[in-house]
Amino acid sequence: ADTITDSKPKFWRIELKLKNVAALGYATSELLSDALALTSIYNVGFSDELMFLVEDAIINGDGASKPLGIVGHAATVSQAKETGQAASTIVFDNVRKMRTRQWARSRSNSVWLVNQEAEGQLSTMALVVGTGGVPVYLPASGLQEDGLDRLYGRPVIPIEYCAALGTVGDIILADLSQYAMIRKGGVQQASSMHVKFTTDEMAFRATYRCDGAPMWSAALTPFKGTSGQTLSPIITLATRA
Repeated sequence: ADTITDSKPKFWRIELKLKNVAALGYATSELLSDALALTSIYNVGFSDELMFLVEDAIINGDGASKPLGIVGHAATVSQAKETGQAASTIVFDNVRKMRTRQWARSRSNSVWLVNQEAEGQLSTMALVVGTGGVPVYLPASGLQEDGLDRLYGRPVIPIEYCAALGTVGDIILADLSQYAMIRKGGVQQASSMHVKFTTDEMAFRATYRCDGAPMWSAALTPFKGTSGQTLSPIITLATRA
Protein backbone atom coordinates (compact mmCIF):
# COMPACT_ATOMS: atom_id res chain seq x y z
CA ALA A 1 0.00 0.00 0.00
CA ASP A 2 2.99 2.31 -0.33
CA THR A 3 2.89 5.19 -2.80
CA ILE A 4 4.42 4.27 -6.14
CA THR A 5 7.54 6.25 -6.97
CA ASP A 6 6.95 8.10 -10.21
CA SER A 7 9.49 8.84 -12.91
CA LYS A 8 9.73 10.89 -16.08
CA PRO A 9 11.24 8.89 -18.93
CA LYS A 10 13.23 10.75 -21.53
CA PHE A 11 12.51 10.24 -25.22
CA TRP A 12 14.80 10.65 -28.20
CA ARG A 13 13.08 12.04 -31.27
CA ILE A 14 13.90 10.70 -34.72
CA GLU A 15 12.78 12.90 -37.59
CA LEU A 16 12.25 11.04 -40.84
CA LYS A 17 11.26 12.91 -43.99
CA LEU A 18 10.45 11.16 -47.23
CA LYS A 19 13.28 11.54 -49.73
CA ASN A 20 13.03 10.87 -53.43
CA VAL A 21 15.31 8.59 -55.45
CA ALA A 22 14.75 8.51 -59.18
CA ALA A 23 15.95 6.97 -62.43
CA LEU A 24 15.55 8.30 -65.97
CA GLY A 25 16.24 6.65 -69.33
CA TYR A 26 15.45 7.09 -73.03
CA ALA A 27 14.70 4.86 -75.99
CA THR A 28 13.86 5.76 -79.59
CA SER A 29 10.43 4.94 -80.93
CA GLU A 30 12.13 2.78 -83.56
CA LEU A 31 13.90 0.74 -80.90
CA LEU A 32 10.71 0.34 -78.88
CA SER A 33 8.92 -0.87 -81.99
CA ASP A 34 11.60 -3.44 -82.79
CA ALA A 35 12.41 -4.58 -79.24
CA LEU A 36 9.03 -5.37 -77.71
CA ALA A 37 10.48 -6.36 -74.31
CA LEU A 38 12.46 -3.13 -73.87
CA THR A 39 9.82 -1.44 -71.71
CA SER A 40 9.80 -4.39 -69.30
CA ILE A 41 13.59 -4.41 -69.23
CA TYR A 42 13.59 -0.70 -68.31
CA ASN A 43 11.03 -1.28 -65.53
CA VAL A 44 12.94 -4.18 -64.01
CA GLY A 45 16.30 -2.42 -64.35
CA PHE A 46 15.01 0.77 -62.72
CA SER A 47 13.46 -1.16 -59.81
CA ASP A 48 16.69 -3.10 -59.21
CA GLU A 49 18.85 0.03 -59.31
CA LEU A 50 16.58 2.02 -56.98
CA MET A 51 16.63 -0.90 -54.53
CA PHE A 52 20.43 -0.96 -54.77
CA LEU A 53 20.72 2.76 -53.96
CA VAL A 54 18.33 2.55 -50.99
CA GLU A 55 19.97 -0.54 -49.52
CA ASP A 56 23.42 0.99 -49.91
CA ALA A 57 22.19 4.10 -48.08
CA ILE A 58 20.91 1.95 -45.19
CA ILE A 59 24.45 0.65 -44.77
CA ASN A 60 26.57 3.66 -45.80
CA GLY A 61 24.27 6.67 -46.21
CA ASP A 62 25.21 10.07 -44.78
CA GLY A 63 21.59 11.22 -44.37
CA ALA A 64 21.94 14.00 -46.98
CA SER A 65 18.99 13.48 -49.34
CA LYS A 66 19.15 9.80 -48.48
CA PRO A 67 18.62 7.48 -45.47
CA LEU A 68 21.19 7.59 -42.66
CA GLY A 69 23.39 4.49 -42.66
CA ILE A 70 24.51 2.21 -39.83
CA VAL A 71 28.26 2.27 -40.60
CA GLY A 72 29.89 5.12 -38.70
CA HIS A 73 26.70 6.03 -36.83
CA ALA A 74 27.04 7.33 -33.26
CA ALA A 75 25.23 4.28 -31.88
CA THR A 76 27.32 1.74 -33.81
CA VAL A 77 30.12 0.06 -31.86
CA SER A 78 33.44 -0.40 -33.69
CA GLN A 79 35.35 -3.35 -32.25
CA ALA A 80 39.12 -2.84 -32.20
CA LYS A 81 41.41 -5.22 -34.09
CA GLU A 82 43.70 -7.64 -32.28
CA THR A 83 47.24 -6.63 -31.33
CA GLY A 84 49.57 -7.44 -34.20
CA GLN A 85 46.73 -8.56 -36.46
CA ALA A 86 47.72 -8.76 -40.10
CA ALA A 87 46.15 -6.43 -42.64
CA SER A 88 43.02 -7.55 -44.51
CA THR A 89 42.25 -10.42 -42.14
CA ILE A 90 39.36 -11.49 -39.93
CA VAL A 91 40.25 -13.79 -37.03
CA PHE A 92 38.16 -15.70 -34.53
CA ASP A 93 38.79 -13.22 -31.71
CA ASN A 94 37.36 -10.45 -33.93
CA VAL A 95 33.96 -12.13 -34.31
CA ARG A 96 33.97 -13.39 -30.72
CA LYS A 97 34.44 -9.88 -29.37
CA MET A 98 31.96 -8.40 -31.88
CA ARG A 99 29.32 -10.79 -30.58
CA THR A 100 30.21 -9.88 -26.98
CA ARG A 101 29.62 -6.20 -27.78
CA GLN A 102 26.16 -6.77 -29.27
CA TRP A 103 23.16 -5.94 -27.08
CA ALA A 104 21.90 -9.33 -25.84
CA ARG A 105 18.30 -8.69 -26.90
CA SER A 106 19.45 -8.22 -30.49
CA ARG A 107 21.16 -11.59 -30.83
CA SER A 108 18.05 -13.51 -31.86
CA ASN A 109 17.40 -10.99 -34.68
CA SER A 110 20.96 -10.39 -35.83
CA VAL A 111 22.69 -11.33 -39.08
CA TRP A 112 26.29 -11.10 -40.26
CA LEU A 113 26.57 -8.84 -43.31
CA VAL A 114 29.85 -9.38 -45.15
CA ASN A 115 31.72 -8.43 -48.27
CA GLN A 116 32.20 -11.57 -50.38
CA GLU A 117 35.95 -11.09 -50.04
CA ALA A 118 35.52 -11.90 -46.34
CA GLU A 119 34.04 -15.35 -46.93
CA GLY A 120 37.50 -16.83 -47.50
CA GLN A 121 38.54 -15.59 -44.05
CA LEU A 122 35.43 -16.97 -42.36
CA SER A 123 35.46 -20.39 -44.02
CA THR A 124 38.73 -21.44 -42.31
CA MET A 125 37.87 -19.95 -38.92
CA ALA A 126 37.98 -22.29 -35.91
CA LEU A 127 38.10 -22.19 -32.11
CA VAL A 128 41.37 -23.76 -30.97
CA VAL A 129 40.86 -26.42 -28.29
CA GLY A 130 44.08 -28.05 -27.10
CA THR A 131 45.87 -29.43 -30.15
CA GLY A 132 42.69 -29.43 -32.21
CA GLY A 133 39.89 -27.05 -33.02
CA VAL A 134 36.17 -26.64 -33.41
CA PRO A 135 34.70 -24.87 -36.47
CA VAL A 136 32.69 -21.75 -35.68
CA TYR A 137 31.69 -21.04 -39.28
CA LEU A 138 29.18 -23.53 -40.65
CA PRO A 139 28.68 -23.46 -44.43
CA ALA A 140 25.23 -24.10 -45.85
CA SER A 141 24.22 -27.73 -46.11
CA GLY A 142 21.18 -29.81 -46.93
CA LEU A 143 20.22 -29.72 -43.25
CA GLN A 144 19.53 -25.97 -43.39
CA GLU A 145 16.28 -24.98 -45.04
CA ASP A 146 17.35 -21.39 -45.78
CA GLY A 147 20.61 -22.39 -47.49
CA LEU A 148 22.63 -19.76 -45.58
CA ASP A 149 26.07 -20.07 -44.01
CA ARG A 150 26.12 -19.42 -40.26
CA LEU A 151 28.50 -17.88 -37.76
CA TYR A 152 27.70 -18.29 -34.07
CA GLY A 153 24.38 -19.68 -35.27
CA ARG A 154 23.36 -16.51 -37.10
CA PRO A 155 23.02 -16.21 -40.90
CA VAL A 156 25.96 -14.89 -42.94
CA ILE A 157 24.71 -12.76 -45.84
CA PRO A 158 27.17 -11.45 -48.46
CA ILE A 159 26.14 -8.03 -49.83
CA GLU A 160 27.73 -5.57 -52.25
CA TYR A 161 27.39 -2.66 -49.84
CA CYS A 162 29.95 -3.95 -47.33
CA ALA A 163 33.39 -2.35 -47.54
CA ALA A 164 36.50 -3.99 -48.96
CA LEU A 165 38.21 -6.60 -46.80
CA GLY A 166 40.27 -5.02 -44.03
CA THR A 167 38.27 -1.79 -43.75
CA VAL A 168 35.40 -0.74 -41.48
CA GLY A 169 32.18 -2.25 -42.76
CA ASP A 170 33.62 -5.39 -44.36
CA ILE A 171 31.83 -7.44 -41.69
CA ILE A 172 28.83 -6.15 -39.72
CA LEU A 173 26.83 -7.84 -36.98
CA ALA A 174 23.45 -6.15 -37.32
CA ASP A 175 19.99 -6.29 -35.82
CA LEU A 176 18.07 -4.33 -38.44
CA SER A 177 14.88 -4.42 -36.38
CA GLN A 178 16.52 -1.48 -34.59
CA TYR A 179 16.55 0.54 -37.81
CA ALA A 180 13.54 2.78 -38.52
CA MET A 181 12.35 2.93 -42.13
CA ILE A 182 9.46 4.81 -43.74
CA ARG A 183 8.23 4.74 -47.31
CA LYS A 184 5.25 5.92 -49.31
CA GLY A 185 3.99 3.54 -51.95
CA GLY A 186 6.26 1.40 -54.09
CA VAL A 187 8.29 2.26 -57.18
CA GLN A 188 6.28 4.65 -59.35
CA GLN A 189 6.77 4.20 -63.11
CA ALA A 190 5.94 6.79 -65.77
CA SER A 191 6.78 7.47 -69.42
CA SER A 192 6.49 10.44 -71.76
CA MET A 193 6.96 11.08 -75.47
CA HIS A 194 7.15 14.85 -74.99
CA VAL A 195 10.53 15.24 -73.23
CA LYS A 196 12.49 14.17 -76.32
CA PHE A 197 9.79 14.76 -78.94
CA THR A 198 12.14 16.33 -81.51
CA THR A 199 14.46 13.30 -81.45
CA ASP A 200 11.63 10.75 -81.48
CA GLU A 201 12.55 9.28 -78.10
CA MET A 202 10.41 7.98 -75.26
CA ALA A 203 11.47 8.97 -71.72
CA PHE A 204 11.08 6.44 -68.92
CA ARG A 205 11.13 7.49 -65.26
CA ALA A 206 10.97 5.63 -61.97
CA THR A 207 10.73 7.20 -58.50
CA TYR A 208 10.70 5.87 -54.95
CA ARG A 209 10.16 7.83 -51.71
CA CYS A 210 11.63 6.65 -48.42
CA ASP A 211 13.82 7.54 -45.46
CA GLY A 212 15.47 5.70 -42.59
CA ALA A 213 17.81 5.99 -39.61
CA PRO A 214 19.05 3.89 -36.68
CA MET A 215 16.67 4.00 -33.72
CA TRP A 216 19.50 4.44 -31.19
CA SER A 217 21.17 7.78 -30.51
CA ALA A 218 24.23 6.27 -28.80
CA ALA A 219 25.69 2.97 -27.67
CA LEU A 220 24.38 1.51 -24.41
CA THR A 221 26.31 1.47 -21.14
CA PRO A 222 25.32 -1.85 -19.46
CA PHE A 223 23.28 -1.77 -16.28
CA LYS A 224 25.87 -3.97 -14.57
CA GLY A 225 29.40 -4.99 -15.47
CA THR A 226 33.02 -4.06 -14.90
CA SER A 227 34.50 -4.06 -18.42
CA GLY A 228 33.30 -0.54 -19.24
CA GLN A 229 32.49 -1.62 -22.80
CA THR A 230 29.38 -0.25 -24.46
CA LEU A 231 26.82 -2.38 -26.30
CA SER A 232 24.82 -1.83 -29.47
CA PRO A 233 22.54 -3.65 -31.93
CA ILE A 234 25.08 -2.84 -34.68
CA ILE A 235 28.74 -3.87 -34.45
CA THR A 236 31.49 -3.24 -36.99
CA LEU A 237 35.18 -4.17 -37.00
CA ALA A 238 37.87 -1.50 -37.01
CA THR A 239 40.29 -1.17 -39.93
CA ARG A 240 43.07 -3.77 -40.17
CA ALA A 241 45.82 -2.11 -42.15
